Amino acid sequence: MMEKAKFWNEKAENISKDELMALRMQKLGKQLEYCYKNTFYREKFKGAGFEPGDIKTWEDFRKIPVLINKEIERKNRDESIKKFHHPIGIHLCSPIAEIIGAYHTSGTTGMPTFSYTFTKHDLDVWCEGFQRMYWRWGFRPGDKVMFALGMGTYVTNAMLPTFERYGILVIPVGAEGGSKRLIEYTQLFGANILFCTPSYAEYLIEKAPSIAGVKASDLGFEKVIVCGEPGFGIPSLRQKLLDGFKCKMYEFWAPMAEAYAASCDAKEYAGMHEVAPDLSIYADDLVDPYSKEPIEVKDGAVGEGVITSLERYGVPLVKYALGDIVQVFTSPCECGYPGIRVKVIGRSDDLLIVKGVNIYPSTIRDVVNSFIPDVTGAMKIVLLEKPPRVVPPLKLKIEYGEGIDISELENLERRIKDKMHENRVTPTIEWLPPGSLERSERKTQIFEKRYEEE
Repeated sequence: MMEKAKFWNEKAENISKDELMALRMQKLGKQLEYCYKNTFYREKFKGAGFEPGDIKTWEDFRKIPVLINKEIERKNRDESIKKFHHPIGIHLCSPIAEIIGAYHTSGTTGMPTFSYTFTKHDLDVWCEGFQRMYWRWGFRPGDKVMFALGMGTYVTNAMLPTFERYGILVIPVGAEGGSKRLIEYTQLFGANILFCTPSYAEYLIEKAPSIAGVKASDLGFEKVIVCGEPGFGIPSLRQKLLDGFKCKMYEFWAPMAEAYAASCDAKEYAGMHEVAPDLSIYADDLVDPYSKEPIEVKDGAVGEGVITSLERYGVPLVKYALGDIVQVFTSPCECGYPGIRVKVIGRSDDLLIVKGVNIYPSTIRDVVNSFIPDVTGAMKIVLLEKPPRVVPPLKLKIEYGEGIDISELENLERRIKDKMHENRVTPTIEWLPPGSLERSERKTQIFEKRYEEE
């Protein structure tokens, strides 16, 4: 009977908007009361001029300013090390004896933060969110997942229990294991699902023939699931991945162990459906990335998503501005799944301002990828000064495609510039032969930061 069900948790996922808002306000009251017992949050609440009992309506909630972000979380971590001799953060609200897992962010900018710290209850919630996604994608017990995201103590290690509880065999090679081993184990186990970043999916398409003598489409994957960076929402890149693997592909999202979202089978990319709006608030609480003032949430709205936990005990988040710029969609999706959808556009700190025009790397990459196979798709944005402001012209390095004659580059460059001009940006282009730029088995570094070399 369950096999034919549309939802993993029909009562929660198919809830009406009015019922959802009532449930959220009920849970929010309890979460705020719980957090108020913590000194950090109590001081934050008082500093913002409210106490838990003051938040009676959705309008009251939206008036609460941003209370925490990555910078504050890092300070909380450092203070926690000094005061409590652990790095979880002073916003830890449960006794540390109740913590059963402490997983951290990637730490690409220094010491990571332990944002994915779980009590048993929190881990149960984490697994529930993922199980809703797995069911939507058609995963079933007995499937075999090749796990090619980063491992170690990084957050993706915390995903392993979500597979195990669902009844899926997971083969945790990780990005660190290397492509040769990943392909070998995929073939040995007959893995039919791949989890990786969009960068790594693109890397496998290009490198599998030389590494193992097979095409990516011959590896036997029935589904490829990507996350970890913007990319799948870029039409040209998504088509490249679909053509390369020749199977179903999906994107997911679960920042800070909240805001669980999954893409669907809509013919055109429709964003990622929030599958657990009963467990956290995110896409319904957008702010301007700079002023942090609330933005009206309507179809097509773009802003910075703000996370608030509704059912978390270890490190609950209240008005946490994550730094991701997202676009939300409230119109009905052709797949029939209810609720709001979200598309990740980029990070607030990736924004470039060229002659007063705001532009994100994903926009530039989409234009470049639209010229495949005349280009390989590999590119870099060269920054001579620290962003966001860029002294024009914007400088790009782009690999031309296999078989392109040097004499053709002038015309190709003109075509790319004409299309870029539609976004009010005219770049300079340095052409590179195919294979010149390093391919990454992890996240692609799209910026070449020359200013850091000085």
